[in-house]
Amino acid sequence: MNKGRGVFLLSMMLIGGLPLAIVYAQTPSVSASQSSFCESFGINRITERKEAPFFNLKRVDGTFVNLQDLRGKPTLLFFWATWCQACKEEIALLEKFIKDQRESLSIWTLVIDGESEKAVQKTIARHRISLPVLLDVKEKVARNYGVRMVPTAYLLSEEGLILGVIVGQRNWLSPEASMAIKELFQLR
Repeated sequence: MNKGRGVFLLSMMLIGGLPLAIVYAQTPSVSASQSSFCESFGINRITERKEAPFFNLKRVDGTFVNLQDLRGKPTLLFFWATWCQACKEEIALLEKFIKDQRESLSIWTLVIDGESEKAVQKTIARHRISLPVLLDVKEKVARNYGVRMVPTAYLLSEEGLILGVIVGQRNWLSPEASMAIKELFQLR
């Protein structure tokens, strides 16, 4: 922990801000000086170089995809569950969002609940999900990424580095969404 962060934590504890200090201490290194579209959209930018944990998961069509297959284009990994209504609402927004972003961004969804493939396929059909769905049935990948709630999205560089994390539902049709993605990935 750096000296500035230690002083902040100590002063928070002394003035009764222990809960906030604990949350701050557990948050990955995020630059506080970056007031931006990313910040207004709720993207927690990761400032330390951190490679995305490797995975090899089955798609609902039976083929397998691993992290190496996703390199070459900025990627959004969206963790969700079939029982999560907010997740399904956000996927619908992501479906519309990606229409204008297909050239510069790929989106992959990772369903983390232990539902059977058949139940996942029913959810996909019922909600007309066309984004690619990977099955993280035992939630191993979610644990490796540190997912504690759904929906959660990880934003990866084309080299497979974690650049940002979004916890909770977002409106992907807002102007901030497109601007935040452009800013984070330095797109035009």
